[in-house]
Amino acid sequence: MCMLFIHFKSLFSFKFYHRLAQLSAMHAVAFVLYLYILSLIVLFFFTGSVLKHNLPVFLKNFPQVTFEKGVLTAPDKPVYAPIPNTDFKVVFDAAAQLPPSNEELLNNNTLAWVHKNQLYIPSASGLQQQTLPDTLNFTSNPETVEKYKTTLSVSLRLALFITSLLMMAVLLACNYCLTLGVVLFFNLFKGRPLPRAVLAKLAVFLLGPLTTLFLIRLWINIPLFALAQTVLCIIYVQQIFNSLPEATHEN
Repeated sequence: MCMLFIHFKSLFSFKFYHRLAQLSAMHAVAFVLYLYILSLIVLFFFTGSVLKHNLPVFLKNFPQVTFEKGVLTAPDKPVYAPIPNTDFKVVFDAAAQLPPSNEELLNNNTLAWVHKNQLYIPSASGLQQQTLPDTLNFTSNPETVEKYKTTLSVSLRLALFITSLLMMAVLLACNYCLTLGVVLFFNLFKGRPLPRAVLAKLAVFLLGPLTTLFLIRLWINIPLFALAQTVLCIIYVQQIFNSLPEATHEN
């Protein structure tokens, strides 16, 4: 069954979830993988749009740093280049002895961390490391920053994409915990509980509307987003259980 079709039906048909619950576990896994890839594609184009509109602001607020033969030599304390309209930042630290851990960078919303001649990018598979070219010689000022505008744009987009690999995996895992919790709660008070395998698959396919809401949020601000997701999940689960055929209850 086409994943795109399943995604569409998961948004608009509560009764369709009863068919989805009968699909194999491989279908459920494939649906999660589909949502993951779809989200990465959407995020890739979204970050490109964000950089296009906000790169001038980023460059305007770019800190003064010095590279000599590809090595960051100044300043002697950490400086930050915030990404406009996001919580992320790029950190330049010439004085550090060792790079921070992958977890520390993620917890501090660090998109990239520059130290000596290395660029570190946190990711789901661990800390990614790239060596800066030894032809990099400049002290940042409006002229030199403009000169490297294209390189900075490509590097930032790559860093954002790598970060999104972990972000979407974590988001899907958190959303699954939410959908499974709500499904188990409704199942507990229905009197005739459904099999655990059915509940687990219902929770997986409920990721369809929750992931869609997240992708919509990229372009449209949704106040109290976590609460909105929870309410949406409760509404869907309630309607799914209300539309369960009697035969399904008795299985």
